[in-house]
Amino acid sequence: MPHLACRIRRVPNVRGFSLLELLIVLVIFAILASMALPSFQRLQYRQQLVSASNELVAALRLARGEAIMREADVTLCASADGASCGGKGWTQGWLLQAASDDDKKDTIVVHQALSPRLDIADNPSPPASVSFDELGYPGGGTEWRLSHAALPDGTSRQVCLEVTGRAYVAEPGAGCGS
Repeated sequence: MPHLACRIRRVPNVRGFSLLELLIVLVIFAILASMALPSFQRLQYRQQLVSASNELVAALRLARGEAIMREADVTLCASADGASCGGKGWTQGWLLQAASDDDKKDTIVVHQALSPRLDIADNPSPPASVSFDELGYPGGGTEWRLSHAALPDGTSRQVCLEVTGRAYVAEPGAGCGS
């Protein structure tokens, strides 16, 4: 019996996507991205708020540490120009200065202005400056309430400075001294 050779025709492997499949995936991705974008923006705004409050706490802690280390008065103050104390509030930036022997102020740190959408409210009325003595005491407690214009009213961060000199961010809704 003769051996019949059977030829099987193989279909070549098709690889990749068709144009229609690619367009469908892109449309689905665009729809999902448009739903996620507002949430991402809120996350970004919250992160700006957290960052600004942590920077203020870090500046307060640095001021206290410098006062203890130098055994001299150190002042953290709102500064509009980064060269001297003064301005319209803490959102314009702040300045850390230490008293020196020649009756001048040594500038330790300058912090630039915060995002224009951030607000540091007087709660009830933080001073334009906070001075720490050589033992690290500020002479009184105070608090700052930071908020972001794009976030709901209830979303804020409370920066607290106790009479002992301890600076911290209070838990949301807890307030200072809790």
